[in-house]
Amino acid sequence: MENKMNYTKAIVLLVSGIMAIAASFWLGAASDAYGFLVGYGYAALAGGMLGIVYTSVKKQKVKKGGAVK
Repeated sequence: MENKMNYTKAIVLLVSGIMAIAASFWLGAASDAYGFLVGYGYAALAGGMLGIVYTSVKKQKVKKGGAVK
């Protein structure tokens, strides 16, 4: 199985990051999972945004005829 980024994987990362951040606010800072949820949430959010940008740039280069691997 190849490990390529596409829009579906990027959207899943983005949504899971948003859900983790929302859960951290809902549980509050007194929860033991707060640090994990905040850390994972922001990392997944950033990874999802970077994945969307990477996929769109990759698709633009393919349309122009550039070599992208």
